[in-house]
Amino acid sequence: MKLMIDSAVRDDVRAALGSGIVAGATTNPTLLRRAGVRAAEVPTLARQILDWGAGELHLQVYAADTAGMLADAAALIALDSARVLVKIPATPDGFRAAAQLVNQGARVTLTAVYTLRQALLAHSVGASYAAIYLGRMRDAGIDAMALAGQMQTLLNAQSSRVCILAASIRDPDEVTELALAGIGSATLPAAILARLPESEATAKAAATFGDDARAIHGDGAE
Repeated sequence: MKLMIDSAVRDDVRAALGSGIVAGATTNPTLLRRAGVRAAEVPTLARQILDWGAGELHLQVYAADTAGMLADAAALIALDSARVLVKIPATPDGFRAAAQLVNQGARVTLTAVYTLRQALLAHSVGASYAAIYLGRMRDAGIDAMALAGQMQTLLNAQSSRVCILAASIRDPDEVTELALAGIGSATLPAAILARLPESEATAKAAATFGDDARAIHGDGAE
């Protein structure tokens, strides 16, 4: 499973990319607003994230209409056409914009995918990713994990190259549940990402190893 950090906070993104765990970063207007990043500052932020080693950077368009989305996308792609993926909401205008961008050779992430129909359309237009929001699905009364599995089954049945990108993850155990369901990628907030390696048993074992290492170097008693 490919992991990414879902944040526009510079310190969090830089730390995550330096952890060796994540392959890239995802943002959206909501995350930018929370981090106090203005639209005019996004190109600078994006270049910093790419300089920190992000293999992928998913940046979202601002406009709601097809023409506006295409204009936004052109500016985002110009930052780094190889590593920037354009995030587009899975609306009718969004699908039209996505299809045109894919035909032009751009990589697209369709975001806010909530239905099997939308997942199928993501495949039809040639999107690279279909981003689903687990937490928001649950808030809406949807069995998010079951739906994620159904989407993966549907895409597998189509021999699709679309990778489901799970977002709005609120518990680290959801990541392994998603992986068991065959979901190929997940983007996590910094707090959840930090908890992924945690294990009380591992911490105890590491402490024992440390004690024994000091002992065999003559720095402690047996």
